[in-house]
Amino acid sequence: MLVLSRKEGEKLRLGEEILITVVKVGADKVRLGIQAPSNLLILRDELELHDQIEAEDEERITLVFTQEINQPVVKPMRIAA
Repeated sequence: MLVLSRKEGEKLRLGEEILITVVKVGADKVRLGIQAPSNLLILRDELELHDQIEAEDEERITLVFTQEINQPVVKPMRIAA
């Protein structure tokens, strides 16, 4: 991991298309401005983890189709991880 020190107003560049600016430094947080192509997905780490967990939960849920007297029944079933 590369660790850099930057002051408020200073910038750093990632490749040719991404520019990160330190907008504000507070006591317990830093505000960053990110200029990047609109097709680049930028997520806070905790959001990415939340989305990944949700997707894994959806994969664990399966629909079991059974047929009783020619009538389809849809029953959700959770598979233990």
